[in-house]
Amino acid sequence: MSRRGQSGFESAAWCAAAALLAGLTAACSDEGVRGETFVRDTLPDGTVVLRYPSLPIGEPLTTTPDLRIGSVDDDPNTAFGDVRGVDAASDGTIFVLDYQAAEVRAFGPDGAYLRTVVTEGEGPGEIREANGFKLVGDSILWIQDHGQWQMIGVSPEGDEVERYPMPIRRYGYMWSGTIDDRGRLWRTVGHVDEEPTFPPEPGLREYTSRGYVKWYDPSSESSDSIFLGEENGRTHISRNSAGGSTHRGIPHDPSAASVVDPAGGFWRAWTDAYRVARLDETGDTVFVIESAVEPLLVTGDDRSGYVEAGLEYDDGARAALEEVAALMPETKPVIEGLTVDDMGRLWVRRTVPTAEMPLFDVFDRQGMYQGSVRFGFEPNAYLPMRFEGGNLYTFVRDELDIQYVVRAPVPEGLGAVEALESAGR
Repeated sequence: MSRRGQSGFESAAWCAAAALLAGLTAACSDEGVRGETFVRDTLPDGTVVLRYPSLPIGEPLTTTPDLRIGSVDDDPNTAFGDVRGVDAASDGTIFVLDYQAAEVRAFGPDGAYLRTVVTEGEGPGEIREANGFKLVGDSILWIQDHGQWQMIGVSPEGDEVERYPMPIRRYGYMWSGTIDDRGRLWRTVGHVDEEPTFPPEPGLREYTSRGYVKWYDPSSESSDSIFLGEENGRTHISRNSAGGSTHRGIPHDPSAASVVDPAGGFWRAWTDAYRVARLDETGDTVFVIESAVEPLLVTGDDRSGYVEAGLEYDDGARAALEEVAALMPETKPVIEGLTVDDMGRLWVRRTVPTAEMPLFDVFDRQGMYQGSVRFGFEPNAYLPMRFEGGNLYTFVRDELDIQYVVRAPVPEGLGAVEALESAGR
């Protein structure tokens, strides 16, 4: 961030801090937040709340890909079957995990294929069923391979450096774990006390689970978990044509969203309202961000569209799909997910109308609004976005369901520092 941007934050922080010391509820005009007003409250229990007006403030910034990697030709190095991980080094080298090929490939900043870093197998530096990875310090790719139940660390050239058993032996479509600045592996988990019954009773099942974030330190082999709170959920169970049971979540039900900040602490939200808590490493709330964002309605088209989409996969499930559609809530969640970039900023993905491109609100670690970003593309919903050197990396699908890895620049205007001089500070 530029010096002017730092000064803008300091002015906003000074205003909020002065009000807090005076024991007052304050409206702090912060020209580093597009000249608008935010309110900082201290609740009776001591929780600090930063309240923003309905976001975005001003026009969102925009970003579109400046690089796309992928092909439909016969070159196996540039065609992807099932992307499960994307990350980049500080020199712009891009690494891609293809689950179908059981490979990690490296590409240059221009998108040219460089080498295959990891291949299929069970020997050193080989993988079987890897569903995600994280590049740490430009020196080691930590790959989660649930086919071997191992975390496998390889160099960018493919030499195995280290491996250890997966600390949380749980399968997921894409790995969403995080490795912090101290080398610890973090992942959120849930626990339900209720004993499962077989076969499960058809119909709606309501349950309560306890949310935790667990960390593991491979250097000391120590681990611990932090309680995040209870979570309520609903699942619809129906018999299927194969004689088994199908479990369907209820679309648009609110849920918990959490993301670890590699520098320490994490963020957590319950998605039915725009309320995001900053937590320290013990799980205590440091402060809360709130905004008056109204939820979108669940429409008849949403319900019928869900049924029709489900029939494409199981044309005999209409009755069960219609039951699920009828159980949808009246409104959609306000928040779709949380992401932390390489500068420690929080990206809050908003729920937007179906025809609109994704919208993210961005905050710094102190909860100061930095601006909003409208994407000109639809990033994969399950893959954690990776940020490096002013770019974000993910993958997209085209109308033919072909996968492409994309790089998009992070807009330089985040922070709105251009308004600082007119503030007269």
